[in-house]
Amino acid sequence: MAINFTGLISGLDTGSLIDQLVAAQRAAATPLETQKTNLGRQKSIVTDLGSNLRALADAVKAIDTASEVRSVKAQVTDDPHVAVAASGTAATATHTMRVTTTARAQVVSSKTFASQDAGVLSAGGVTISSAGRDPVSVSWGSSDSLADVANRIRGSGAGVDASVLYDGSSYRLVVSARDTGTAAAPTFVDSGDGLDLANPAGVMTPGRNAAFTLDGIPMTRGSNVVSDALTGVTFTLKDEHEVGDADSVLPIVLDKEGARGKLQKLVDAHNAINSQIQGQLSYSGTTKTTATLFGDSMLRGLQLALGNVTTSSHGGATLSGLGVKRDNTGKLTIDTTAFDKALEADGDAVEKLMVTGGLATKLTELTEQYTRSGDGILASKTSGIDARIKLYDNQIASIDKAATDLGARLERQFSALEQAMAQLQSQSSYLSAIL
Repeated sequence: MAINFTGLISGLDTGSLIDQLVAAQRAAATPLETQKTNLGRQKSIVTDLGSNLRALADAVKAIDTASEVRSVKAQVTDDPHVAVAASGTAATATHTMRVTTTARAQVVSSKTFASQDAGVLSAGGVTISSAGRDPVSVSWGSSDSLADVANRIRGSGAGVDASVLYDGSSYRLVVSARDTGTAAAPTFVDSGDGLDLANPAGVMTPGRNAAFTLDGIPMTRGSNVVSDALTGVTFTLKDEHEVGDADSVLPIVLDKEGARGKLQKLVDAHNAINSQIQGQLSYSGTTKTTATLFGDSMLRGLQLALGNVTTSSHGGATLSGLGVKRDNTGKLTIDTTAFDKALEADGDAVEKLMVTGGLATKLTELTEQYTRSGDGILASKTSGIDARIKLYDNQIASIDKAATDLGARLERQFSALEQAMAQLQSQSSYLSAIL
């Protein structure tokens, strides 16, 4: 390994001198590093803008169909007989219901046994048939316990549950249907020394359909959850009406809060984009500074496009007609009172703007234009930034190499100088000695 003792002969601090010259050479890269850092900030801003635009696209997608944008709700609380849920396809109206019987699942008991332990059974089996399922056969041997048979029936896929019941003096196997209604009641065929599940006397609870009247019309269903009686409305029957009980009154009304909440998500997503654009296009009179993308034509184009879409009429409907106000910075706010009045005047007002009028489509097209991969505006912007960063990287690498080469060359030159001066000094000393 070479050891350099710089300036031993010349008296010059050649190492420091070389470092200064190399640093001066490398200084040419400083403005390039600054430009590269600024480009990195630009790329980060473009990435954030893409995220905000995709959030706007998601908010639009949540209300771009009639069933999504239309908000209704069941105005029913704590009714002891029925619970109601309504979706956007339901019509606003007030319904009445009276529950005659609730649906229940069939429960069947086997014959009784003195014990539940292994050996209480003889070898046998049972075939279980349930509606919509293929018959399933379950068998057991004399060494199986009642619990073994219950587990086997429960896991057979026959659509039934099974457990061991002890009444204080004897044991029996209880099999219950998993679904309510008469059609879901299973049937049994015993084989060998069976459990006697096929015996009608063993039916503890017969399967039963729900019976009710809806707006005075008698109906029956196999389940207590009724979702096919009224479009967009699901009724859950909880308990039967007794004689003297009034019918349940079930209003389906406009959900103004729900509709406003859906529109608020769109407004919030829009405002996030608007705020980012405003921040980048701003100039501080106090500090006399501009933001990273000040004057950027892409941002100005997006700002203009958003403004046009959100202020234009769509099928005769406008955001301002729904009480959505726009200030001089482009920020949107919902006037709750004005929105509620607009919805009371026309329950389909939001649908007419977003769906029929096409505001949702226009916003979707705008966000896709910017966020589309490959040839989208943001993708092209990012590609341009990456190309410039790569150019600066190459230039910086070239300057670094030139500086490194300069340092090596100067070390060789100063080393040669030291050697030459050492030789001259030696010759001078020799001449002085012989003269």
